[in-house]
Amino acid sequence: MRLYCDHCGYPQKTCICSDINAVSTSLEIVIIQHEKEASHAKNTARLITLCIPTTRIVLANDSIAMQSLSEQCLLKRTALIYPSEESTPIEKAAPTVLSQIDTLILLDGSWKQAFGLVKQNPWLTELQNFHFTSAPPSNYSIRHTTLNKALSTLEATAYAIQCIEETDVSGLHNAQRALQNLWQGPTSHRRQL
Repeated sequence: MRLYCDHCGYPQKTCICSDINAVSTSLEIVIIQHEKEASHAKNTARLITLCIPTTRIVLANDSIAMQSLSEQCLLKRTALIYPSEESTPIEKAAPTVLSQIDTLILLDGSWKQAFGLVKQNPWLTELQNFHFTSAPPSNYSIRHTTLNKALSTLEATAYAIQCIEETDVSGLHNAQRALQNLWQGPTSHRRQL
């Protein structure tokens, strides 16, 4: 039987607690997670909750939680990171616009899953939508993707926080690096960066 760390939730053999550093943000971070992503050992949403413990993960197939989230977000100054037709490059947004955001929503899943989440939850398109035009390349090598500019959920969260608050997000990147270094899956599953 495999033993797991009580704090980070990873197998004790690959515990990353020593590599977890808190990231300070005034933003409320909410991750809408596709149900298939929740069971992936390599998903980075868990890492975000370790570095930013106030992060909330809402499973997309939990209709009650999603309804509650939609009601809360429409009352707040909430932004969604998603490249919709109406989205604005976050890098070109006025500082006054960014400073008004108090809640940041990210979608955790493949691009196809994220597209489906937006279609199933049209209230998301009523929020202010942002996309990235100058994000650094992904350093997440243990997930497969054929998209050139695809970021892990952690990388997207870190970049969005940095754009909005210009705060130190190195704790997030360190946690992702630690997960990759300790990950014991087949090397054939790693993509070339």
